[in-house]
Amino acid sequence: MEKPKISVIMPSLNVKPYIKECIESVINQTLTDIEILCVDSGSEDGTFEVLEYYNNQDNRITLIKSDEQSYGKQVNIGLSKARGKYISIVETDDYIDKTMLESLYNLSENSTVDIIKSNFYHFDDSDKNNPIFKADENKDFTNYNGAKFTIEEQPQFLNGHPSIWAGIYRREFLNKNHITFLEEPAGGWVDNPFFYQTAICAKSIKYTDIPFYYYRVSNPNSSSNTFTSFTLPMKRVLDIFDVLEEYNYDNDDVIILFYNRLFRYIEIILENNEMDVNKLTDEEKEYIYKVLQKVDEKIVSRNMIPNFQKIYYKYRSPLFLKR
Repeated sequence: MEKPKISVIMPSLNVKPYIKECIESVINQTLTDIEILCVDSGSEDGTFEVLEYYNNQDNRITLIKSDEQSYGKQVNIGLSKARGKYISIVETDDYIDKTMLESLYNLSENSTVDIIKSNFYHFDDSDKNNPIFKADENKDFTNYNGAKFTIEEQPQFLNGHPSIWAGIYRREFLNKNHITFLEEPAGGWVDNPFFYQTAICAKSIKYTDIPFYYYRVSNPNSSSNTFTSFTLPMKRVLDIFDVLEEYNYDNDDVIILFYNRLFRYIEIILENNEMDVNKLTDEEKEYIYKVLQKVDEKIVSRNMIPNFQKIYYKYRSPLFLKR
């Protein structure tokens, strides 16, 4: 059986208000040579029944049950079943432009480019009568828009949201480099280490600034809006350090951008606690401390903004743990 051009992995859990819009945006792609792997982790709100309906209507769909509520495990199940030349991940409270998969695949140069990414919309439909669409503005690829590059040539690819779903990944590239997702509970921010590992391993990346993906920011139950422990971003930062160490990766430009990310995560944790470290749990303090022990002081002193330097010198001390 000939491989489909793209395998679309759709992990779901209790997204009934959004699932119809999402799956129809995939079914109605202008690129029809796709397979759709719906991996549900125990929805109890009618999501699974909606997926069953579409599964009975479209033979490109495979419906799979996961026994764990883990985004990473759901995607890994999809990866293990996928036959496509490329992998796409569509989160089931979002949706995609009908030309997204065809447009990205057309940039693949006969299926040889490892990663092909696009811009995306931040989509807020809190007001159903006046939804807001804002294209992401964190990347400027004036010189590389549509041209191949590596992360060393264009490190700013790592700016902003990981947006792993706004792209496609060559399946043989993922398999060759043994790239899968961490299987953490719930969402778990596991897109972060996947983002860095794929970027570091890729021999060729393409990017288009045309937004094709609609990233819904107004779902109150999404993992990005509901995480309750501030250890989570720090755990994923430690996982990114593991990726860098595994590949003995030391490109300064990439490391600087990574440090900007990790210090921004710490800053967000502090902001959410009214800048009062006494409101942090002992575990949260411990994880911040662990992260800062791995940071290279020379890079901080030379390349970080004053506020990030202040965070580093204030919270890297063991005295921080005793507050």
